[in-house]
Amino acid sequence: MEKFKEIAEGVYLISVGRSNIYLLAGDDLTLVDTGMPGEAENVVGCIQKIGRKIKELDHILITHAHLDHMGSLAALKKASGAKVVAGSQEQDYIQGVKKTWTMDREGLAGKLFKAALFFTETFIFKYEPADVDISCRGGETLDCFGGIQVVASPGHTPGSLSYYKQDKKILFTGDALSGVSGLRLSPRLGCADYREALRSVEKLAKLDFELCLFGHGDPLTSKASKKVKKLLQDA
Repeated sequence: MEKFKEIAEGVYLISVGRSNIYLLAGDDLTLVDTGMPGEAENVVGCIQKIGRKIKELDHILITHAHLDHMGSLAALKKASGAKVVAGSQEQDYIQGVKKTWTMDREGLAGKLFKAALFFTETFIFKYEPADVDISCRGGETLDCFGGIQVVASPGHTPGSLSYYKQDKKILFTGDALSGVSGLRLSPRLGCADYREALRSVEKLAKLDFELCLFGHGDPLTSKASKKVKKLLQDA
């Protein structure tokens, strides 16, 4: 996967680490997720590549409060002054009241994964908290990139959000779905509630979208909602 490429008009994929970041360039600039700690400089560089400035960044949309999606949030918020949008159930994790590794994970494999996250987030990566400016539960329309709808998609985490750009038929799923080695459901060990995660995918599949942009893996760039419906049928 290329580190920086335009995948639709004004929509850029930044892949600099474990997860995907999306840069949306219109009258203003919007980011969907921020990657791991230490990735802010790469994001700023990608903004400069398209002839824009970090101070034009107006909103940062967080899909969920896992370190690989919000790790560089504080640095990018400080550099830009952007408003942070996130799920209301995950505000305490983003703002540092609770540790991100303490989120529930399903089953024995999930508990082992949680222990690994404790070690990683305690001894390897330092998370810097950031304030949430716009707390969402789903159903809101954000005043950025010409209007983006917030869709509650819990399961992977309790307050996961997806973001839907209806007029461009683009859905940003975070980790509600995965594009690693093809279209996949979120793995059970990564989920706080796997059954709820499946219900969220069923809800997302009812939307009309051509492009499906994941937190991990290659995007789907055509007939995406049909492919998600088929994934559910085959599950």
